[in-house]
Amino acid sequence: LLMAGGRGKRLMPLTENCPKPLLKINGKPLLEIILKQFIDAGIEKFYFSVCYLSEQIIDYFGDGEKWGVKISYIHEDKPLGTAGALTLLPKDISDPLLIMNGDILTKININHFINFHINNRADVSLSGSEYCYKSPYGVIDVDGVNFKSIIEKPTFKHYINAGIYIINPSILKKIVINEYLDMPDLLNMILKDQHKIVVYPIYEYWLDIGKLDNLNKAKMEWD
Repeated sequence: LLMAGGRGKRLMPLTENCPKPLLKINGKPLLEIILKQFIDAGIEKFYFSVCYLSEQIIDYFGDGEKWGVKISYIHEDKPLGTAGALTLLPKDISDPLLIMNGDILTKININHFINFHINNRADVSLSGSEYCYKSPYGVIDVDGVNFKSIIEKPTFKHYINAGIYIINPSILKKIVINEYLDMPDLLNMILKDQHKIVVYPIYEYWLDIGKLDNLNKAKMEWD
């Protein structure tokens, strides 16, 4: 499932008459780059979740015959969030569902991600991209008012949500139909029910094409 329904407000005016997933990276639409990566990984059946300027996406990709795959579309009449849109999928899905935001440029190894999900017997796997932040100041560690230590301009490392998920069909049944639900809210909800959620670290190239600076960066870096 490729999420391609966003308005791309931060990329206006580029997205005023063009949906964000069709913005070009060195001559090729971003969503086509993503599609080709999944095809190269052996995936043949796709759903596109569309909303804003959806007719342009449907006209461009059609039923997928051009790429030798099957593409179906789910339409959000109103924004439902990444997790909420999953209720629009057919109810007979029996295999784990691979989901990716349609504004992500990455060189993640998709087959490794799938195997990671299977080998860990996870209910949900989400990808995390390492993000480093260097503090411009010395950071003080305190216990109440008591000084413990100080580290001069430390670097902090975190995993940020990379917008790529694998979800088992049993989890889809827990989502309320036609209600807005973001993926973080779904993850927090099912964690309370003790479902197994694992994080797959991405060390490969990853970039969120959500603002103009990153779009220009992608055009310089992507090959």
